[in-house]
Amino acid sequence: MHKERRAGALLSYVYIIVNTLTVLIYQKVVLVVLGESEYGLYQLAASIINYMSVMDLGFNSGIVNYTAKYNACGKKSDMEKLHGMFKMIFYGIGAVAVIVGIVLTLNVETFFGASMTAVEIEKSRYIMAVLTVNMGLTFALSIYNAIIIAHEKFVFVKLLTILRSVLNPLIMLPLLLVGGDSIIMVVVLSGVNVFCLLMNLIYTRTKLRIKVRFLGFDKQIFKEIFSYSIFIFLAEIVDKVNWSVDQIILGIVSGTKNVAVYSVGATYNQLVTALSGCISGVMLPGIASMVAKKESDEKINALFIKSSRIQVYTIFLVFCGFALVGREFVLWHAGKECFGAFYVALILMGGAMIPITQTVAIEIVKAKDKFKFRAILLFFMAIANVGISIPLAMFFGSIGSAVGTAVTLLLANVIIINIYYQKKCGIDMISYWKTFLSMIARLAPSAVAVFVIKHFIPLSGLADVFVYGALFVVLYCISAYFLVMNSFEKELTHKYLKKVFRIKK
Repeated sequence: MHKERRAGALLSYVYIIVNTLTVLIYQKVVLVVLGESEYGLYQLAASIINYMSVMDLGFNSGIVNYTAKYNACGKKSDMEKLHGMFKMIFYGIGAVAVIVGIVLTLNVETFFGASMTAVEIEKSRYIMAVLTVNMGLTFALSIYNAIIIAHEKFVFVKLLTILRSVLNPLIMLPLLLVGGDSIIMVVVLSGVNVFCLLMNLIYTRTKLRIKVRFLGFDKQIFKEIFSYSIFIFLAEIVDKVNWSVDQIILGIVSGTKNVAVYSVGATYNQLVTALSGCISGVMLPGIASMVAKKESDEKINALFIKSSRIQVYTIFLVFCGFALVGREFVLWHAGKECFGAFYVALILMGGAMIPITQTVAIEIVKAKDKFKFRAILLFFMAIANVGISIPLAMFFGSIGSAVGTAVTLLLANVIIINIYYQKKCGIDMISYWKTFLSMIARLAPSAVAVFVIKHFIPLSGLADVFVYGALFVVLYCISAYFLVMNSFEKELTHKYLKKVFRIKK
């Protein structure tokens, strides 16, 4: 299982590289072919339907957690009942999601009639209809992905994720170039999603040899998972609000062009936040097993600090690199019309950087079933985000919305929640902060050096973006290796470098 986790984490980084390249190239073509308004239209409709994904009530996370625990304790019959019961529950949730989607589709004009043209409203209706069907099928088949993750088959999960990332642009780009529009984009996106869901089903049945059958409704199992999952559900609502509500607010008060600017900036930020999933995404089953076996807090904290250090290296590198050369890159990638996306992305990245390096702590809290406080806290912070973002969006557009989101993220996900982790969850946040501040102090000079060079020799084109970016990466890696890395991290670095060297030979 440890090999699966390491391979899964490594493949996650491969996915980040592949996805970043495809998204940036894909997004640039889409902006040129569709135009700012229609791209914003697609993102707005997708944001609305995206909210419906929280209707799983956090059950997917609960299924992963409890499947791992039952598996570790040898409770096979409980695990089979769990899977069959939630298969039927997800069928019901999928049906409800379709009904809600139909209602939203039929009432597009009510919500956005003041800021959209008649053509935009009609297209939005078609887009939301397709996404509604997609969401219904996603719920009906989502149980299989949870089962695969719970059994720590991360190689398959990550390979399928990479395949999804590549298939979307490969199919979509030719269609866009011959006249496809935002509706075609959604059809392709939905088709690829359904294909991947069916692959999960086939893998579960053929490789894991698990057939999900309804074996009756077990009230005790349902009660346990519901009490665990309901707070995951609240947290998912918060996540959707914090990362999607700005586009809806902008769509109502500013129109589709501001939505497009914010969406481009949010895409850059999402590429960065996805890095957190490389580590935390493969940790929950293992942590759940450790908790079930009553491992000590010292061992769990050691795992948390170890994973956080790896995330700090990656996240701080990307954040500083974007701050140094992102302005010129965005100008090339998104054009003058979407130049504000640089500031949107920088603000969102700044607000999310520290929480990203603490994502494994979230998995620990989930495994210990102490998620309630975090969920309630973030729920109220989501309400605060809406209250702050509306006036900021009205006066400052997309940048104002980003500021509102970043402020609430820092207040809830850094200040208050860190105190809770330390006091109530047995997570050593004092050691985390000592480690974090020490690492940043030793890594920051490499960014300052390149900033000074850039000040005296300004960037003049896309080529200089790569030159300065490469210079920063080299200085950063040297600083990391000689000033920051411990013996474990150096050994890990040597191990992967040797593998790369052997591949080249």
